[in-house]
Amino acid sequence: MDIVFREPLFYVFFAYGASFLTLSFVVFYGMRKATTITLITIFYALVLFGLTHGITELIDWVRFILSVTGTGEIGILKYLSQIFLITSFVILLQFGVSLLTYRTEKMRLFRLIPVVLFAVYVAALLMTDVADVIQAGLMARYSFGFPGALLSSIALFKLSYSMRSIGSAALIKGLFVCATGFALYAVFGGLVTRPIAGFPVQLFRTACALTIAISSFHILDVFKVSE
Repeated sequence: MDIVFREPLFYVFFAYGASFLTLSFVVFYGMRKATTITLITIFYALVLFGLTHGITELIDWVRFILSVTGTGEIGILKYLSQIFLITSFVILLQFGVSLLTYRTEKMRLFRLIPVVLFAVYVAALLMTDVADVIQAGLMARYSFGFPGALLSSIALFKLSYSMRSIGSAALIKGLFVCATGFALYAVFGGLVTRPIAGFPVQLFRTACALTIAISSFHILDVFKVSE
């Protein structure tokens, strides 16, 4: 195992997964102590995203360990990793769309977009006969991960702006930092798949995940105020 501990990606994958699991736990904990139901339903999607994406990265962490130790790929882990990846990105898109449209029921039909796109995605996989689950995951990264993270970022920026009248500097700052984390994650997690200047892209994704997780501690007051 010494060879594993000498690999930087050993720590990167673990921090990546742990960060999103932390996000899920912190937001869920904050929701349990909510004093208003505003935004509760929407943020359940963020909790599920953190949980499923965190599991994805921890599975990839195990796959990395097996690869480094020479055990090789275990098929079931690869499939589980991509299933959780695809699921997490669809949920993230749902969070972004719902948070952008929650103020008005006139836009409630827009909340069906992730479901419709997922149906189109599945149909595309069947029609093009994509047999490689990694390729299916890559398609989901572009189709759901990028727009999901981008819309989540925009929605959180808008939410931070709309809550300035409340006067909670910590809440506004937390929402702003969280939005920034998702904006960067849209690029590094939704578009970029190759190393950057010799550094693995997972390093940049982990930095985004840590930013989002840390900021989540400062957005919990969103469940204690009513707009």
